[in-house]
Amino acid sequence: MALIKTKFSEVPLDAIILTENDAFKYETEILQNWEKGNDVWAYRYGKFVLAAISGFVGGYLNSHYRLKVRLFSYGRIASYLSTITIPSVTCLFFHDQFVLRGVVLQNECPVCLQLRAAAFQTFAGVVAPSLLAPFASFSLALRYGTYDVPYVTKEPLKAFKFWQSKTRPIGNILFAIFLGQALAGALVTHLEARSVFNVNNELLKLDKSLNNT
Repeated sequence: MALIKTKFSEVPLDAIILTENDAFKYETEILQNWEKGNDVWAYRYGKFVLAAISGFVGGYLNSHYRLKVRLFSYGRIASYLSTITIPSVTCLFFHDQFVLRGVVLQNECPVCLQLRAAAFQTFAGVVAPSLLAPFASFSLALRYGTYDVPYVTKEPLKAFKFWQSKTRPIGNILFAIFLGQALAGALVTHLEARSVFNVNNELLKLDKSLNNT
């Protein structure tokens, strides 16, 4: 049965009326159990692709700052776990809770959802790792004494200039990553919406064929 949003006055007598939460659960169950994988691949895997991209950026930035402060193997596992896991989980949570629900329910404008997805993706995939990676690397450098890093609590301006000097070489790369993340968030959201549309279109065709028999 296809899920259709319409005015109450236009609801057929034999229709089943659902609340928004019930409609979301119903549509989600259909999408998850849909047999044609090609129709719903973006819905099923899109958010994981975005999370993986965010984690990759976190790993790249972590490598950059670790190299700058000569950490070598010191604290490698701890720094990579935090800079990869936190952006990935943040991205997954934001997209699932604040974007995908609107895509499934089709109760918001598509452009608004794409812009929201782009904003969350740039935050989780650029802003978060850009803060986590230098913090983790500089903290470890201070702990193990591998580089003369200014204490942010004692010399905040000097610490900021230090961060700036280590970040400037990859400024253009960060800008490209920012644009790429925004594009990825918007594109995946568009493809997820296509998945929902394809499934609903198939269900509408099935309903019409059953009504005509």
